Amino acid sequence: MAKLLLCHPLFLSLNPEEQALQSPYFPLGLLYLAGYVRAQGHDVAIFDGTFEEDAAAFAARLAVEQPDLVGISAVLPLREMALTLAADAKAAGMPTILGGPDPTKDPAHYLQYPQVDLIVHHEGEQTLDALLRLVDAGPLTAELLRREPGIAFRDSDGSVVVNQPRQLIDNLDELPLPARDLIDMDRYLDTWREENGYSSLTIATSRGCPYGCDWCRDSVHGQGFRQRSPESVAAEMKQLKETYDIDRLRVVDDVDGIERDWVEGWAEAAEEADAAIPFEALYDLERQDLPMLDVRDTL
Repeated sequence: MAKLLLCHPLFLSLNPEEQALQSPYFPLGLLYLAGYVRAQGHDVAIFDGTFEEDAAAFAARLAVEQPDLVGISAVLPLREMALTLAADAKAAGMPTILGGPDPTKDPAHYLQYPQVDLIVHHEGEQTLDALLRLVDAGPLTAELLRREPGIAFRDSDGSVVVNQPRQLIDNLDELPLPARDLIDMDRYLDTWREENGYSSLTIATSRGCPYGCDWCRDSVHGQGFRQRSPESVAAEMKQLKETYDIDRLRVVDDVDGIERDWVEGWAEAAEEADAAIPFEALYDLERQDLPMLDVRDTL
């Protein structure tokens, strides 16, 4: 099967703002992608730049892994670094894919750079699986790429082609858990304990958002809101509690108010599974009418 190297292009050593925060968080989106494509039988590795000295570590990893495809996650503040690493992969003769919020918002911007071969826009698990299967079968021709939803590419005449988004995954409980074993989790947890006095680890309970704010109306996971079952989240919490002995969870969902019935079901499922862990939201919660606040202290 084709081999994929996924890349998180954040280097704390080169990012004073992130250094000042001293709260590095795992590339959860890449871990979900890795878990999914690995479950489909593909060979996958992750380059996590967080604790590396500089981009030279990426070139060294490329030489070791020799992947068939390189996938780089990009957000606006890391756009320049993502393109730099894409150029390194291209120079090594490896096809490059960029994905994440920024390429999803503007695929054409990224495809103006010769080091970018493809964009995976919106939700990427099934699209990456499809691309890896195409690589196994032979060259990625424009004819083949035109048939695949969720990608953007340059046609033979250089024009940008943006295919329709792939249908979103409806049942999130069917997704494999994030492949946390592919990164140095201990380094993250030790850093958190040293700098903040406790260890923390991220978890996602949903995808999408029920709102329609202009600034993220075309987000990676779409506007349709999909929620994991409370039992699924509790099962993941139990695994994290037993594997990493963490002090807290950080819920990374985009929504700051989840339905009361779901949260109460979550609390019950966590208690029944002996999986309760104190948790916090991604951002400070300022609203006082959130049903979450009624039961958050019981988890």
